Amino acid sequence: MKYLIDEDHWDLEGYAEEKEKLLNRFNKGTAIFLKNNSFHDGKVVSINILNKENGQTKDPTVIKMLIEQYSGELYEIQWINVRKFFMDYDITRNVYSNLPYKIVDGGKRGLDEWGYDEILPLSKKKLQHEILLFSQTTVIIHCSAIKIRKIKDVN
Repeated sequence: MKYLIDEDHWDLEGYAEEKEKLLNRFNKGTAIFLKNNSFHDGKVVSINILNKENGQTKDPTVIKMLIEQYSGELYEIQWINVRKFFMDYDITRNVYSNLPYKIVDGGKRGLDEWGYDEILPLSKKKLQHEILLFSQTTVIIHCSAIKIRKIKDVN
């Protein structure tokens, strides 16, 4: 993370300026979501890695994640033309701050909820998305495009 280093070192204004510069790289729906919303506190429902290899497409890997917002809305985020994917899930790190050996909710929360994230440029064509989950899991994805769409509205 460059701007959201930890809870004591957040440069929210700097990150907002950086993110504003990137909005033109996204489709309209994704740009609107990123400008006005976040997945903070959203529950990670699933992560799927697709290898769309056909012998012709460069960087054929796609990652899809479903996130259920606290409001009940369900979103899909897709990372397209993935070049790098890193995830360091370890349930034993998801512990209470005052009880360093007690796993939160007995491990029943799994990946847990979305904490915070940063999308930064790697180059004119590539992006880096770094996500920190409440389980102390870090997800890093290098890709050429990110698309967000709502799957289900709250009724």
